[in-house]
Amino acid sequence: MNDRLKTAILWMMRSNDVSSQRSLAVMMGYNPSALSQIINGHVPLSDKFLSRLATVEPRVNSEWIRTGVGEMLLPVKGENNVAPDNENREMEYLTENTRGAKFYTHGDQLYMTVKHVPYAAFGQFANDSDRLDPINEEWGEETYEVDKIVRGHYLSFEVRGDSMDTGSRESFEAGDRILVRELERECWREPIRFKDHPYFVVVFGSSVLLKEMVDHDTATCTLTFHSLNPSPEYADFSVSLNDIRALYYVIKKKPRQRTLGKL
Repeated sequence: MNDRLKTAILWMMRSNDVSSQRSLAVMMGYNPSALSQIINGHVPLSDKFLSRLATVEPRVNSEWIRTGVGEMLLPVKGENNVAPDNENREMEYLTENTRGAKFYTHGDQLYMTVKHVPYAAFGQFANDSDRLDPINEEWGEETYEVDKIVRGHYLSFEVRGDSMDTGSRESFEAGDRILVRELERECWREPIRFKDHPYFVVVFGSSVLLKEMVDHDTATCTLTFHSLNPSPEYADFSVSLNDIRALYYVIKKKPRQRTLGKL
């Protein structure tokens, strides 16, 4: 079983889902040493672990890891990451802002199409720049209903993991997609108005995390972030603004598509 787990994780690294075992631990909400213990067979492999692994890479077949039955990878299902899609072919193009966001109308509704980041909110920041820009690879797109044509740098992320999931409609579960707007660096000099938009995608080091901002200490230039999941493993943490590479505040959420028979 552990040999199959190691094989799956090696495939994830080669597929650029994760860059290292340490980054996988961060994405799954585990301490790196605890993850190592599980991978090497010193701690039993649990259903909870396999469930979290599936939130990082849904194509990995948990049943194959458990029993060796079937294939390592599940069949790839169609992704809703290209817009306008077949259902929206009658959308009428309006304009594009200076940062690449495209606007369409369909009936009385306004839509915005933005680039969808191929690294989940709990993923690895693989771009070496201080921005998330589609430089080295072709990104997909996602479409959101909006109220007006706007300026600014907007992106779409897919939520991974359960650190922001409480089971309520207001929380974020794995598979949800979120529309975010970049908070430009010049705005960091003033107190961040996080009460207006409390949820942020924060990029620091090699991590991209979705968290709730709960404090901006202007005296020490630190931000404090909170996980909605009350589990002790998701403790609040503070980060110096000097260590943050980018901040994106959440505008709206698009819940993940559910299949019949699943709640």
